[in-house]
Amino acid sequence: MSISKSKKNHSFPVRAFLYGIKTPGRIFNRFILYPLLDRKIANSDLELFVYDKNRGLMRTLNYGERMNWALDSGKVCDAVPWLDRIEPLISQDDVVFDIGANMGIVANWFAQRCKHVHAFEPHPDNLATIKSQQELRNISNITLHNLALGKTHSKMQLHVKGFHGHHSLGDVDNSPTIGKIEVNVRTIDDVSKELKIDQINFMKIDVEGFESDVLSGAKNLLENKKIEYILFELQDTILHSINRTSSEVFEIIFNAGYQIIDLNGNIMADSNSSIPNGDYLACLDSTEAAKKLATSEFDLN
Repeated sequence: MSISKSKKNHSFPVRAFLYGIKTPGRIFNRFILYPLLDRKIANSDLELFVYDKNRGLMRTLNYGERMNWALDSGKVCDAVPWLDRIEPLISQDDVVFDIGANMGIVANWFAQRCKHVHAFEPHPDNLATIKSQQELRNISNITLHNLALGKTHSKMQLHVKGFHGHHSLGDVDNSPTIGKIEVNVRTIDDVSKELKIDQINFMKIDVEGFESDVLSGAKNLLENKKIEYILFELQDTILHSINRTSSEVFEIIFNAGYQIIDLNGNIMADSNSSIPNGDYLACLDSTEAAKKLATSEFDLN
């Protein structure tokens, strides 16, 4: 029994004619429409859905997968929007420490605006993604450090979480631990001395509850006022799960002679009052820092 073809065979002139009338559409799609859509998706907050064969369901593409999809597609992944708020604090001659660099979004954002970025990330997979971003953007002013920063020179267990941004040196209450790896831990004071860096213009800390350890390891730099700005995040749930508090972080900063404001420029008076969850900026002059933040075109409200 013969099987009939679903497509009708046309003569060459007819096929050429049909191809010709479709060509403008193909050109438009390939060079205009599809690139615009790809860029819009890669840089937007749209939720992307994929069919997960292992789980047998449709699910949203997680943040790490979005990043890798963008990298594989040759797309540039822009930084999280709130960073625009602190842009007035950054200058082209700055040296920046990105502690807890994760997948490199923040490091790459800084690299486009300052002299040099030192990115510290203990998880090898995250580090590989940062390298991919460097290659994609052709960025040469980021130095990667495959280690964690803490209060002493040691080796510790990194608790690997289901979400790449939740890895921590403790079993913090942010997402389930799926494994552990041993990582090297150094102090900021020691690393800065080795790198012959005596002034850090901007330091961003995102270490899932171990902010006080990182700051304790920067005792000499803090006492000598060699760090201009320190951006850090505090979450009570995470801190309490490893028996720590926001007040401990504030005390280290205040005792070193620094002041603290939130990203709206509100001054935090002391460590004894209630400290809301959120992002904070440690600085030497809170009034001047608040004025600079106020010049940002990005509104957090």
